[in-house]
Amino acid sequence: MNRKYLIIFLLLFSTLYAQDKRKVALVPFDNKGPTRIDWISGAIEYLLSNKLSVASGFYVIDRKTMQRAFSEIGFTKGVTSDRVSIQLGRITGAEVAISGTYTDSASLIKLNVYYYNTNNGNRIFEETIAIRENQLVQAADKIIDRLVHISGVPVSQREKALMARSLTKKPKAFESFIKAYIENNKPRRNPDIVIGLFRQAIMADKNFWEAYYNLGIVYFNNKRYNEALNQFNKIIKALPNFDKPYYGRGLIYEKQKKYDLAIADFNKVLEFNPNDFKAYYYLGKISILNKEYKKAKKYLDEAANLNPEYAPVYYEYGNLAVATNKMRSSINDYRRAVELDPGNIRFRATLGEVYYRSQIYYNALLEFDAILKKKPNHAVANFMRGVTIYKQAVLEELVEAFLDMLDEASGSKKAVKEKGFNKKSTIDPVKKGKVYQDMVAAFTKAAQARPRFMQATFNLALTYLEMGNYPLAENYFKKTIQIAPTLIKAYTKLAEVYEKTNRLPLAIEQYRKVFFIEPAIFVRQPTLGPEHQYRNIFKEFMSELNTRLKRNPNDVKSNLTLAKVFKAQGYNGKAANILRKVLSRQPNNREAKSMLAAIEKGDRRR
Repeated sequence: MNRKYLIIFLLLFSTLYAQDKRKVALVPFDNKGPTRIDWISGAIEYLLSNKLSVASGFYVIDRKTMQRAFSEIGFTKGVTSDRVSIQLGRITGAEVAISGTYTDSASLIKLNVYYYNTNNGNRIFEETIAIRENQLVQAADKIIDRLVHISGVPVSQREKALMARSLTKKPKAFESFIKAYIENNKPRRNPDIVIGLFRQAIMADKNFWEAYYNLGIVYFNNKRYNEALNQFNKIIKALPNFDKPYYGRGLIYEKQKKYDLAIADFNKVLEFNPNDFKAYYYLGKISILNKEYKKAKKYLDEAANLNPEYAPVYYEYGNLAVATNKMRSSINDYRRAVELDPGNIRFRATLGEVYYRSQIYYNALLEFDAILKKKPNHAVANFMRGVTIYKQAVLEELVEAFLDMLDEASGSKKAVKEKGFNKKSTIDPVKKGKVYQDMVAAFTKAAQARPRFMQATFNLALTYLEMGNYPLAENYFKKTIQIAPTLIKAYTKLAEVYEKTNRLPLAIEQYRKVFFIEPAIFVRQPTLGPEHQYRNIFKEFMSELNTRLKRNPNDVKSNLTLAKVFKAQGYNGKAANILRKVLSRQPNNREAKSMLAAIEKGDRRR
């Protein structure tokens, strides 16, 4: 490159020098030759991305972000124009774009490589690299050398050593490996094809450790954890100074909640490759789970510094804020995660939930609606939409009532005659009907999407009860009880339906079921309301319980109920004796063990 060209280039890049990293967009090269060399485009992308990932001065825009940009621009591969380059920079944040074409000619692969400044779209350099098909690594090295030279980004000796690490010297092994990489990155990849191609690569080169690692990752992604672990352990035994298998094994340990082992492996990754932001990310994530919040902040800061565009880091920042009781401050972090990865439903659902818990209902609805636009049958989003609609309506009602109170206090003509929320706080009937319809639609979709979604089914029943639709309320309370047989509120609400429809014996039957689940309720409130003429239901149920115990003194359910009664009455000694009696016959009875442990723990505190 002549001096004049270099000076022009440096002027174009002078605005970038103050920044810590150069963000690089890798555009797939376009094959102008026969289809048999289509795989070379994937090889160039993999080699450049893999080598640049260990250089602290560069950040390669991730594949998902690039695909989103290509979709928006309407461009997929080949030489970018100035317009496309600028759009790539705008969407991805990249400062440099590398693109090109290739063909075969006289037993050589000719690469035409183009370097673009994405700030202004200028093509700042171009070159042709002619290599044999088995020299793609050398071609990638030349492209990186050029990028390093023209950008002025320093690369340490340690980073150069990591970049120079050999993959394989067997061309067939490398070709199979790259074809597996290409298949694995397809939207609808076939795991069996991917696994088969990686195995072919390993068969062609028994020491192709990168292939072993990637095969392990495929196993991991397909939840074949034992096979993945075998791959990673095999690599570590043969090549203990290779960082990637420690990362893979750390993923498995993190998934299995073996956090100490995961921490050790992720630290090992950083020992060999201090620029691995994902290792820092997982250390931060695990530290939050271990309630080591200062460590978590430190690790997440390192990850964000190495890769400021990695959305999961900001999601964990949000989790850290929630864990340290800073709910409102978590919103900015979750929102940033959504901005960086708009298609991630988990991120968006969490942001919506935090808005909901912060009583910012309008924004919560926006997030849940965004999820439902993409996945109309998403169970949790539908459920949260239903409860948010209700909460927003209640909030609006209270605000209107509060404004009425202000009118009254100021002597306005609009003032209501009575203070409080009694006169004007009743929501408009038409609006109320619309709110109920929206709630029913949301809860119904949630329950249909996940038939055993207890909360959705129960809230659907509650909504029908509020609407006065007692047959449907009865139906869904019964369904709730089928899903959650110990949910006391479902029984009491079903009893309320029976009371409103004058079926009092059926209501009593529901209270009876509640008594045998949690009799403490009736210890505290032994009588029912006026519709039952204030009958002492606790006395009646205790009489039934005593009759059962006389018939069968060893009946477990009856004994557990009596123990609960004694405990609620403060007779812990009597309750403990009954529980020990139950455990003498059923040593593994969880309920008896749990109750007895709670009583004994309470006694020790006195």
